Amino acid sequence: MSFRKIVGFSFLMSFLILSFSPPVLAEEDKTSEEIAVSLVIDTSGSMAETDPANLRKMAADIFVDLLSPEDYLGIVSFSTDVTELVPLQQIGDSNNKQAIKNTLAPIINANGNTNYQLALQTAERQLDSFTEKDIRKVIIFLTDGVPEPDYAKREDQVFMSDYMNSLWQTTGQIGLKNYPVYAIGFGTVDQSILQRIATDTRGEAKFLGNPSEIAVNFFEVLRTLKNRQTFLTETIDVEGENSLPFQLDSYTSQVTMVVTNDTPGIEVSANPTSGQNVADKVVVQRNENYTIVTMNQDDRELAGDWQLLVKGTGIVQLFGDKDLFLKSWVVEPKANMQHSINEPIAVSVAVTGELDSQMVVEVQVSKNGTADPDSIILTLQDGYYVGVYESVDQTGEYVLDTRIKDGETVITNNLTTIKVQELPVLKSEVDLNDAIFKVSESQKITGYLELSGTPVDGSQGVTINSFNLIADYSDGKQEIHSLMDNQDEASGDQVGGDAIYTLFLPFNTEGDVTASLIVQGTYDGLNFTVENEIGQYKVVSAGEVTGTVVGKNLTSKPGGKLIIPIKLENHSSRSETVHLSMDSDLGLTEEKVVTLEPKETVDETVTISIFKETPLSKQDFEIMLTAEDPLTYVESNIKSTISVISGTAMMIRNIQSFILNNWYVLVLIILLPLLILAVGKMLYVQKVKRALRIPRYLQYKALDSEQQQEIVLPDRVAKIVIAFGKEDSTADLVLTESKYSYQLMVNVLERHTKRKWLEGYRTLSKSYLPVRIEISTTPPGIFKINGEVFTSKEIFDQDTFDSGGYEFTYKAEKVLVPEDKAKNVLEGKL
Repeated sequence: MSFRKIVGFSFLMSFLILSFSPPVLAEEDKTSEEIAVSLVIDTSGSMAETDPANLRKMAADIFVDLLSPEDYLGIVSFSTDVTELVPLQQIGDSNNKQAIKNTLAPIINANGNTNYQLALQTAERQLDSFTEKDIRKVIIFLTDGVPEPDYAKREDQVFMSDYMNSLWQTTGQIGLKNYPVYAIGFGTVDQSILQRIATDTRGEAKFLGNPSEIAVNFFEVLRTLKNRQTFLTETIDVEGENSLPFQLDSYTSQVTMVVTNDTPGIEVSANPTSGQNVADKVVVQRNENYTIVTMNQDDRELAGDWQLLVKGTGIVQLFGDKDLFLKSWVVEPKANMQHSINEPIAVSVAVTGELDSQMVVEVQVSKNGTADPDSIILTLQDGYYVGVYESVDQTGEYVLDTRIKDGETVITNNLTTIKVQELPVLKSEVDLNDAIFKVSESQKITGYLELSGTPVDGSQGVTINSFNLIADYSDGKQEIHSLMDNQDEASGDQVGGDAIYTLFLPFNTEGDVTASLIVQGTYDGLNFTVENEIGQYKVVSAGEVTGTVVGKNLTSKPGGKLIIPIKLENHSSRSETVHLSMDSDLGLTEEKVVTLEPKETVDETVTISIFKETPLSKQDFEIMLTAEDPLTYVESNIKSTISVISGTAMMIRNIQSFILNNWYVLVLIILLPLLILAVGKMLYVQKVKRALRIPRYLQYKALDSEQQQEIVLPDRVAKIVIAFGKEDSTADLVLTESKYSYQLMVNVLERHTKRKWLEGYRTLSKSYLPVRIEISTTPPGIFKINGEVFTSKEIFDQDTFDSGGYEFTYKAEKVLVPEDKAKNVLEGKL
């Protein structure tokens, strides 16, 4: 290969890095990095002259190498006929990549004509066969000539006109399916045709000066699809060893660098300036004419300064890109779409990754290359960053630069180009958002075009080529339905030629669906495609409602009323309204209407008034269940049996039923008084025992003496006798020094009550004491407390009294036995 070709090849390799990194899965299907590509390559006879070095083969090989394992690829070659070299399949590992490249040899054989339509139809079928969700489908179409399916008929105007019309039908259909075609042409290609293909499909058209630029353009497409950031582009003449510094920041998840070389023997490595060992994070892939270096970090372990070392001799080109943890994806407007002037541009951006609180999402809008773009800050709404650009006041090319900014630092940006021109606006009065339909139902859809606020009726120079509704299912399936303006009963169009297009949209498949109206046509000699999303809705199964009689042993008497319990279950994903009724010789019922929410179960009743003349016997009955929605399946009837019995038997049965259903209440009523008595008495006995266990003392001394003595009171109900003046054999203590003879009794008593169980509950009071200490004297004895004279009195802890020349003090321990230590309820009361 000549040096010039090698350098040219080296140049095209500069863009390879833009697509090498494996994808980071996005949260939304519209932001997925996984793609399904149908690569269509022209192998007609003219390629022998326009690409004699077979650079198309080399570019295709590299294209395969740099696709991610999760991507899908199909390859089609075409001339007069079409050959499917590689059916659409997942790229997979390196072995499968090599197997794919091994099938590409036929594309170097140049012969035959140039059948655009057949090639595009084959690519369309490849993508149609793939229904995985979260995968974006694109066609890359490479050609060096004009459409020429039959060389002998190239001058036949009728034949070529029919062929081109058929081609535009194909591209229109591809556009409806949202398969953008990236048309790349060189040689004798007709630029207007490729531009029409791109316009119809909302893709892009690129025109090359020579085939050495093929790979460059392949990977520019991949760069756009993969949403990556270029950071290195440089060409150097290597003599020995060259070092290029670069930096890896904390926002980057992966760096890919490509070094292309025009001579063999070039060695490439990447090393951190810190000297840390990160060999497991850096992968070097060496090929004959290029080396790819890939670096991956999970968090920030590779962040810092690096050097790319290139050793050898020759001219090398170096290119690098970054794959970021954060990415912004423009969901609306769609890339390369056409937009009507003076119509605001609604912007919706999805972000993969988490934004810090100080980060913002911004869109800068540049009109026709102006150096002073307009800026709008987007706000988060329902998971998307949204905003509206109002100043759509010029026709031309609008570039939307979506940026994620941390302060003044731009972390990542993404460019989306749309074309603003004088276009009709697609309108519809139908809103399908959040609607739920059943399989077999249909919905009338209408739409129309407006131009400068006036409905398009054919007099404004607008030609409508197709008016369709696209139903995109969440699982990847797609349906295309045509709207008509021909007074066709099947389409629901009532007035033909009124410029209002109509469709009865059938719902035949369950799923979550997004519906859009798309019109393709021409205006002022330019082709246009306009779109209007009319809502996201759900199609569910026909639904089912079931009902069962819950009660058993249903019984009533002639002339009585019976309430029949019914359980209704809605198995549908949509609300259902059902009617409950009963047509029976048993009696009269009123129809009941019940509305059930999706998946709801409710308990309902049907009341029947039994006829007085109804015989005493078992009577079968049916409750009819009908749904207002004829598509809903319901049980035709609910069957059960009623026992009609006499009034006396009904009363006995009711009593028996009450007893059976409430036996525990009756048992509780009987046992509760006994339980109350037992518990109360137990509380009383326990409180008395605890009170008696408290140690009690009676201290005494002569009034003219300081010597004090004490006597211990009994720990039970008992009496202590103290005799004064003379010996007394019945006394527990004798004090002979007294002038008078008498007895003083100290009694430990329970509080007398006839209802000890009731006293037991009174013991729950802190102030209640079931034990008392009472003193009394026999004549002529008396005792004084605080100067008052008594012959009988209850005393309490620390009470002091005088009697017979002696001073007595009653004391009780302040601390109870262990189980009562937490709270001495008797303190100060004994």
